[in-house]
Amino acid sequence: MKKAKFLVIEGLDGSGKSTQVGRIGEWFSANNMPSLITRQPSDSEIGKLARAATQAAFPIETEALSLLFAAEHVNHYHEKIAPALKRGEHVVCDRYYYSNLVYQGENAEMFSRILAYNHEVSREARRPDAVIYLDVTPEESMRRITARRSEISIFDKLDKLKALRERYLATFERLKSTENIIIVETDNQEPDDVFEKIMNKIRPLCLR
Repeated sequence: MKKAKFLVIEGLDGSGKSTQVGRIGEWFSANNMPSLITRQPSDSEIGKLARAATQAAFPIETEALSLLFAAEHVNHYHEKIAPALKRGEHVVCDRYYYSNLVYQGENAEMFSRILAYNHEVSREARRPDAVIYLDVTPEESMRRITARRSEISIFDKLDKLKALRERYLATFERLKSTENIIIVETDNQEPDDVFEKIMNKIRPLCLR
């Protein structure tokens, strides 16, 4: 029996994460491969609280938000991801703790502390088999966000998106020796083309 794979999709809002997560799930189904499609923050009570915080539903200090996301990360892994992998289901997760590093790791000190939080609370967690980062320019991200929805998060401003993209690239550069990082450009790309680029990378992995 093939080992169930754990895949994570990361990127700025508007990068096409949700679309590609869904397409990968459809590919698993079409190939009779059981899978779980999930996301962080999840739909658990902790996840809902974390999502509300990012939409400025209530005031929260940056480090407190980081701890909230770390709690959501470990709860979601043990409640949803680990059981699915144990059942032999492939898991595709829209965001993981890397988002916590990028969105709250505003400086080297905070980055290190958030990394320590997440590593401490998830010492027994399995490392993703692949982390696919969908790279989109901040300008294109902002265009897509404003075109598709009226509800904007506290991060959906051009200057913040520019800083977040820089931190994503720096984060994955730092983690590339321990994580299987796959970067896929999405600007001026049709969803079908992005999907094919992703599958060229993960199809051999998932069929092993």
